[in-house]
Amino acid sequence: MIGTQKLNNRQVVLKSSMIAIAGVLMLVAGSTLKAEDQRSPSVGAPGRIDQIVLPGTELIAKPLAEGSPIVIRIVEVFPHGDSFRYDLLFHGMEPGKYNLADWLARKDGTSAEGLPEIPVEIRTLLPPGQIEPNPLEKGWLPRLGGYRVVMFGLVVLWSLIFLGLIFAGRKKKAEEIATAKQLTLADLLQTRIESALSNKMPKTEYAELERMLTAFWRKRLSLESETPHAALVKIKEHDEAGPLMKQLETWMHSPRPSEDVDLPKLLAPFRAMPIDTPGFEA
Repeated sequence: MIGTQKLNNRQVVLKSSMIAIAGVLMLVAGSTLKAEDQRSPSVGAPGRIDQIVLPGTELIAKPLAEGSPIVIRIVEVFPHGDSFRYDLLFHGMEPGKYNLADWLARKDGTSAEGLPEIPVEIRTLLPPGQIEPNPLEKGWLPRLGGYRVVMFGLVVLWSLIFLGLIFAGRKKKAEEIATAKQLTLADLLQTRIESALSNKMPKTEYAELERMLTAFWRKRLSLESETPHAALVKIKEHDEAGPLMKQLETWMHSPRPSEDVDLPKLLAPFRAMPIDTPGFEA
């Protein structure tokens, strides 16, 4: 009797310890999932990488091969100077660490060698060292139609949830893109120009803003063959580009802000340019 009671007490203590350890592991796993929600999904769950810039000509997903551990799809692609920005959606069929660049190819058929690595990790929900799920124990389920019926129902439910998540993500992304397309370069520049107007911008930022606008107008006005000095002179003489460039030069060398600056007039040339205008990099 006493031996049995001691054994029961040990089982209770062991069980309590296992529950406590499991709780700690769940907390740690929860925080990890939040930090790696996009690049580290579990097997079969979607992963996503938005706004990643990859050099070279436009990329597409390679044709799906049988037995491939990764299924990747390019959701959106945007021009980004001489490169492109991509929104990538992927699923991992097997746990492990992968480089998504291995599943991308050039749209024009040229080699995709030299692409930067896009590391992702597909996590497994099984305990360490276990490669297959635990065998199901017999119980009341077989008497109600068997595991096959239950599993089929779970697959259907999981598919509906998965499709709902995809369509919800597409709708949200479409709304974000629509909002972004309504913005102009004037909206992007206004905060920085207001800081320059109030003399709150460091001198280094004046120079960086001038360099950025000079590069933009050189490309837009086809002055890339000109020397930097000659191109800058022509930009300052241009009806659209000149006013803001001249005002930046005045701000850089003036200790006090100008009070008679017409800010809407300075930004007017940028009102008709969408925020994703090629050649402009904020």
